Amino acid sequence: MIFDELVLHNVGVFGGRHSFTLTPPTPSKPVTLIGALNGGGKTTFLDAIQLALFGQLARTTSRGNGSYQQYLRRLIHNGVPPEDGASIELAFHIVEQGQDRHYRVCRSWAGTSTGAKERLDVLVDDRPDITLSRQWAERVDAFVPRGVAELFFFDGEKIETLAELDNAREVLRTAIGALLGLDLVDRLAADLTVVERNHKADHATPAMQKLLDVERKKLATYRQDRERAKDRVAEAQGAHDRAEKVLHDLEVKIQLEGGELLDRSRELEAAKLHLTASKKDLDTRLTDLAAGALPLQLVRDQLETLADHADVELERIHLHDIADLLKSRDRATIQQLRQHNVPDTVVQALQRSLTEDRRTRRGSPQRARITDLDRDGLAALRQLLESGLDREIHAAQSLIEQRQAVENQVENILRGLANVPSEEALDDLHKRRNDAHRAVAAAAQALTHAEAEVAAASAAEEEMERKLSRLLDKAADEMTAADDSRRLIEHSQRVRATLTKFRHEATRRNVDRIQKLILESLQRLARKNRLITDISIDPETFSVELHGQDGTVLLPQQLSAGERQLLAVSMLWGLAQASGRPLPVVIDTPLGRLDGIHRSHLIERYFPQASHQVILLSTDQEIDEAAWNKLRKHVGHTYQLEHDTNSGVTTAKTGYLW
Repeated sequence: MIFDELVLHNVGVFGGRHSFTLTPPTPSKPVTLIGALNGGGKTTFLDAIQLALFGQLARTTSRGNGSYQQYLRRLIHNGVPPEDGASIELAFHIVEQGQDRHYRVCRSWAGTSTGAKERLDVLVDDRPDITLSRQWAERVDAFVPRGVAELFFFDGEKIETLAELDNAREVLRTAIGALLGLDLVDRLAADLTVVERNHKADHATPAMQKLLDVERKKLATYRQDRERAKDRVAEAQGAHDRAEKVLHDLEVKIQLEGGELLDRSRELEAAKLHLTASKKDLDTRLTDLAAGALPLQLVRDQLETLADHADVELERIHLHDIADLLKSRDRATIQQLRQHNVPDTVVQALQRSLTEDRRTRRGSPQRARITDLDRDGLAALRQLLESGLDREIHAAQSLIEQRQAVENQVENILRGLANVPSEEALDDLHKRRNDAHRAVAAAAQALTHAEAEVAAASAAEEEMERKLSRLLDKAADEMTAADDSRRLIEHSQRVRATLTKFRHEATRRNVDRIQKLILESLQRLARKNRLITDISIDPETFSVELHGQDGTVLLPQQLSAGERQLLAVSMLWGLAQASGRPLPVVIDTPLGRLDGIHRSHLIERYFPQASHQVILLSTDQEIDEAAWNKLRKHVGHTYQLEHDTNSGVTTAKTGYLW
């Protein structure tokens, strides 16, 4: 089977007519990706497919406990009169006897005083088929067995439920029963129970017949009470939904008009005071830097020249000091030579040589000093120029950048405060919001009360069922034509016991194959391929047991949330493969709690291979830009659902969110 088109007209949040082409363009592009934010219509899309196929028997997430007619009425778009109604069309094709047969299921309804009136038309190869339209509820299982539909059409909540292994038992029990056709066995056993009950009633004594009639009337009354209570639940649910929508719209309006800023104004004022104090502290630190060596950066070149000149001056002073020392030494040397009667010519020659040497060492004549720096002063100046001044500049730049950042934050806060409306301007909206909160609380209370009425009526009905069953047993004991009646009842009971054994044996023989398919699916998806080496399902209780590499039992707590979700997806995938049904897979918001690697494995290994046709309904947080880039080569169609909170209308357009 391949879904070709889904058409929604005034269904839920979808105002007007919206058509979605779903046929994969090529086998390598089986995925249709539909993106929307929460509340944009993803769940409505998933429910619409199931509603088109199964009608009153559809297991939709939004139906609640009310009657089907009330559900259809609630499903009509709020923007149109109920009598205008709504409709869903689902077109698909299958291969029958080697040829494509095209079907279109058209389900339409209009609001009435008691709920809604529905019409169903089925077209085969574009021609109305009256017989199939009338018998669709019985014939739909030939196309999509209702018992296995939830293995192919599911949402993130289904995955969350299966991820908790304690909750998986009932899902596995139902799914495996549907896969093996055991629902027929259960139905036969239930029918035999009804046969036994009717037979007991038919052969009861007149007095017992009268008593049974009284109890049956009571039971019928209890059933009517339960149905009426369900209708009240549906009405209360509708009132609650409407009240929540009013509250949501007011919250959005208050936010758009600055109510959120008003609520945050004190926080903004406190932040402004804190930033102002930070700015003052930064100004003080900058002032301290300006009072130090920092301004010398303005005359850095002159200081470099001054340091060089000081070097020259100190070198000149040093040479003059050396020359003065040599002069005293030379004088003493000449005097010693004369005392030792050295010839005058030698002394005079030496004296001239020493005088020339001193003149050469002294250099240029000493000039007046400009810098007046000693060696320590010059060293300090050099240190300032080489590193100290740079540190001061760096510190100043850092403080200036911090000050600028603080100023930017202050400006943003001031802009935010400037946009804060006065409390008076929002008084009316706040009053309406408070009224809406009270309305939601009252509606929730009414809904709780109505649900309690349903529970009480159901409990009374069950108790009456048990009482009637006890009376029927008593009637059987009082039968006068005992032999034939007892034989019929005994045979029926033996058949029911045989059916129970058959159910158990059929389950046991097929569980091994299902376990293997689930394990293979998990190992294709899981990051730690050898973390779980075996999976066993108890054919009696349907509890799931996981085994690690050394054969030890793995507790669910030993798996991460993401690993448990992958296990849940593997169960659905394995069961779907076990069904042997070539059906499309429709998944709503499937990636809730997965980490990056597990999410990547699901995108790369599951979605493109889950079926020959896969319809994904996702938010921008689940199939984000990175995931979209990985998945897009497998995508044949993309749609984006845009919801206008003011009008409450969702419109569809081609293209994904990225």
